[in-house]
Amino acid sequence: MEILREILLTLHLLGMAIIVGGYFTVIRSPKVMPGMLHGAYLQLVTGLLLMGLAEMGDGDVNHMKLGIKLVVAILVTVFAFIGNKKQKAFAASAPAEGGAGVKVANPSATMAHLVVAFAVINVIVAVFIH
Repeated sequence: MEILREILLTLHLLGMAIIVGGYFTVIRSPKVMPGMLHGAYLQLVTGLLLMGLAEMGDGDVNHMKLGIKLVVAILVTVFAFIGNKKQKAFAASAPAEGGAGVKVANPSATMAHLVVAFAVINVIVAVFIH
């Protein structure tokens, strides 16, 4: 059981790394990358599985912490999903390179900021609430 928990925890942290790393790769012109959405899915699923393992264990479980983390993880996933959808629509309707030379703001930039901000809040909750 401990090995399964360690594997799930590693995958959970990998999801966080994908979200933050994806954001920092496009930080000059932020947008929601497909990998950020996949990282959010990975974090949500592995977080739910880790929560199930914690409930099956013998120790005390901090339900308040798990509830906050679950709500924040759902928000991260929703923001990533909406941002990815906006990014796909923007990419499909964007004019070809070398057009009028007018730079249009990316509509998924706000969602990218929200995804990373809430992912970092989730880490802060995990680390500082006991």
